[in-house]
Amino acid sequence: MKPLKIAVIPGDGIGVEVMPHGVRCLQAVAKVYDVPLLFESFDFASCDYFDKHGDMLPADWKQTLLRFDAIYFGAVGMPDRIPDDVTLWGSLLKFRREFDQYINLRPCRLMPGVPCPLAGRKPGDIDF
Repeated sequence: MKPLKIAVIPGDGIGVEVMPHGVRCLQAVAKVYDVPLLFESFDFASCDYFDKHGDMLPADWKQTLLRFDAIYFGAVGMPDRIPDDVTLWGSLLKFRREFDQYINLRPCRLMPGVPCPLAGRKPGDIDF
């Protein structure tokens, strides 16, 4: 099987902290299912990149990311450093528009025996 190429973009804040662990999890699952993965990390779409280059992304960002099978993106924004409109419109929203990823839908399922603010519902009542 041809390796799946994954672009890793930690971004800012918690993304920098959690992405290495997420990559390790993906590597572990890939090993179990014998799916070869190749990861390449990028420093753009971060406040540090903006500080160095005056923009959130390099001019060739889209061509660069089109070489990959998937983009694994961490987090965007540190409003105490750079306004959200700069970080969001300069990276995440560009990714979503250019790659037709218009929605950030997270699954929501009730689990038996797990405390939840949706008390009184049962599994199957909610499944977004």
